[in-house]
Amino acid sequence: GIITVVMMYFLTKEILKNERMALLAMLFLAISPWHLQFSRVAFEANIALFLVVLGVWLFLKGLKKPIFLLISVISLSFSLYSYHSPRLFVPLLGISLVFLFRKKLLKNWQYCLLALGLGIILCFPLLKIMTSIEGRMRFQGTSIFTDSISLVGQSIERIIIDQKKGLPFANIIHNRRLVYLKRALRAYFDHFNLKWLFLEGNFDRHHVPEVSCLYFWELPFFIVGIFSLIKNKVKNYQLILLWLFLAPLPAVLSIDIPHAVRVLNMVIPIHILSAYGIYFFPKKRLLLFSCLLFFNFLFYLHQYYVHMPIEYSASWQYGRQEMVFTAESLKENYDEIIVSTELEKSYIYFLFYLQYNPQEYLAEGGTVSGGFAETRNQVGKYHFRPIDWLSDQRKKSILLIGAPKEFPEATLTIKTIDYLNGEEAIKFVSL
Repeated sequence: GIITVVMMYFLTKEILKNERMALLAMLFLAISPWHLQFSRVAFEANIALFLVVLGVWLFLKGLKKPIFLLISVISLSFSLYSYHSPRLFVPLLGISLVFLFRKKLLKNWQYCLLALGLGIILCFPLLKIMTSIEGRMRFQGTSIFTDSISLVGQSIERIIIDQKKGLPFANIIHNRRLVYLKRALRAYFDHFNLKWLFLEGNFDRHHVPEVSCLYFWELPFFIVGIFSLIKNKVKNYQLILLWLFLAPLPAVLSIDIPHAVRVLNMVIPIHILSAYGIYFFPKKRLLLFSCLLFFNFLFYLHQYYVHMPIEYSASWQYGRQEMVFTAESLKENYDEIIVSTELEKSYIYFLFYLQYNPQEYLAEGGTVSGGFAETRNQVGKYHFRPIDWLSDQRKKSILLIGAPKEFPEATLTIKTIDYLNGEEAIKFVSL
């Protein structure tokens, strides 16, 4: 996170040729709720963000010293391995960079060819990763095409109605491809929803209570920055805008939108634009801006350290460590222990906290999860699948561990783990 903040200074200075704007952009990223949320817990998307920022800065330096083009390709190529969204965003950004600076690149075409060859070599193994079982499972788990029936269900119903009435062109009018296109466009523009960006988030894990991806005081500077950048025809304004408008593309065909992690690359152009926009506000009002920044940041820190651990403990899997050690203390009393997959990747916590032998785990079948639905995984006595109460209650010498909603209210539990806000998190039911 800190390295990315430092690189933000060098990148902004290289783009805008203004040290004060570079310092402001660096400050904005350093205190950005969006960036802090994922850098503090080491999301892999944050590593990708650093590599992208470094790669673009090296590219711009390479326009003067071509040797930097080769290092730029290395950085951008590595970003493809660090997270999923750069695999679409980085190639599009790379094509944009080549187009915008094609005249300068042609002067050093030998280095460009070397850079292209190096990029192909570095990215070639990625094809095997993306086409592997694991790669396909990841796509199945996050793609809108996985549950295509529910997405195009209404379209199918309308086709059937039209066909029964003998109306022609039913398949054309209600074509499922139009449904996918509409869904993709909605997903794209949802990431520019000002309410989501500046006022309220959508997933608890992606923001703190009452604070969204960005501070509300940044909105006027961001808007002014866009129009001022275009009006003044800043030298590299096309790069900033292309970066901003390309960043949401990796999320358009995925579920759970808008998604702050998959479009984390948006944070860079937004803060650069905000830093640029400040220069077009009256200097007398900057004192007010400084006060807003200071108090908004203090409010963010208060929400982050005081309220988020309590209110959002469910989203951060609170109680999983206690669940594992409680189950371990009880396992000798049961022939089998069923741990519900409603507890979100529950098998991972048993592997981690028990320091389970990887060879033994693989010998038992390993992780058999298609599309993130780990229904057949096993760790010793522990079996991970959804709880079927009507069937499971007939069994004997079995311990069920699951979410409260999976058990009838009158069920006798031997232990309950609560979230920090007092809500029930995990129930242990003995049969």
